[in-house]
Amino acid sequence: MILKVESQEDLVKVGRALANPLRVRMLLMLTLESTFIQDIAQRLHIPYALAHMHLKILEEAGLIEGSYIVEEKPRPHLRKVYKVRDFRLIIDRNLLLELSQRSGYHTGQ
Repeated sequence: MILKVESQEDLVKVGRALANPLRVRMLLMLTLESTFIQDIAQRLHIPYALAHMHLKILEEAGLIEGSYIVEEKPRPHLRKVYKVRDFRLIIDRNLLLELSQRSGYHTGQ
């Protein structure tokens, strides 16, 4: 699946998601296996809330996805498991040219 970057906002979301080394580490971890926020936080030695914030940014950029599963023990509850989406991201001059034209930028020539 190609991750569509159709606007400046999409480009910023992807760039922002990949601009943080901790988020890149999370992305690499999730490439190897799907897992839960708690597991990521423990492996990276960071607070749960920080892991959640970074995962949300990756998810909003379309690089990962989360789905809920029901765990029965110790009592029934929902947990969100994250995985890397199957994607291909191409940011090249043609994309930038298309975005600049959509935005109404002119060369002044």
